Amino acid sequence: MKPLSRILCVCNDINKSQMLFDKAAQISKEQNTTLTFLFVAEKTLFELPIYETNETSTKTIKNILEAQAEETGLHNTVVFVYENDTAGRVMLELEREHSSLVITPYEEELTKALVLSLNTPVLILKEANTNYENILVALDNTRVEEYCLPLVQNLFKEGKIHLLQDAQYFFYPLTDPFLSSGMIPYDTIHEMVEEEEVIASQRSHFDHFCKTHGLEGTFKLGAQSIDGGITEMLNQYSSDLLVMLPTEETLLDMAVKNILPLCTTDIFICKQK
Repeated sequence: MKPLSRILCVCNDINKSQMLFDKAAQISKEQNTTLTFLFVAEKTLFELPIYETNETSTKTIKNILEAQAEETGLHNTVVFVYENDTAGRVMLELEREHSSLVITPYEEELTKALVLSLNTPVLILKEANTNYENILVALDNTRVEEYCLPLVQNLFKEGKIHLLQDAQYFFYPLTDPFLSSGMIPYDTIHEMVEEEEVIASQRSHFDHFCKTHGLEGTFKLGAQSIDGGITEMLNQYSSDLLVMLPTEETLLDMAVKNILPLCTTDIFICKQK
């Protein structure tokens, strides 16, 4: 596992900047890397023009952030302060610096926009715990061992990892009899057998994956929504960090936006390409 190249902190709220600096400083020191702090003040679309005050000026905000960085022991931090277009500015900064981790406090609209647009791993702070003891890792593909799982183990060394895979995470090649043209007979029993065989294969592969990596795991036949199932597992294992490792454009990936507001713990997302 190669070290992180650089950390990008993204913030819209000056009241959450110290929390973000504290967590970023902890990870930066552990990983022996540097970071960039990107603060973007989003203005409402129809906000009346006002004269810039000392409290709201970009220069004042930058001075506050640089002072917080110094207090946290981050002496080589680069601080940028802009107005509007957070997601766009994040994308440009990632292209310029090639940061390998984004850290941001939870803000409903901003976080959703970042998660949907970025392929870079994102740590979303809600509680900003110093250490994570019980980590629930939801995954829909065991190829995460190539990058995402080693990254999780590297970032959160002290935590106990429990893997979760739900049969609902997978697309099944089943025919819908209600959409059939009626020309081809629909064999419900045959389709059910095929589905059971696919699920059995996925369960076997998941169990082997857990044993290979020496990790505990749960394979579920979800009886509720994906987000509901994950929330239930978080409570069951008293998890203080939710990790989601979805493959792009899968059902787990689609469920991420619904899980973000429901989860009360910090969230780490790494998309398997």
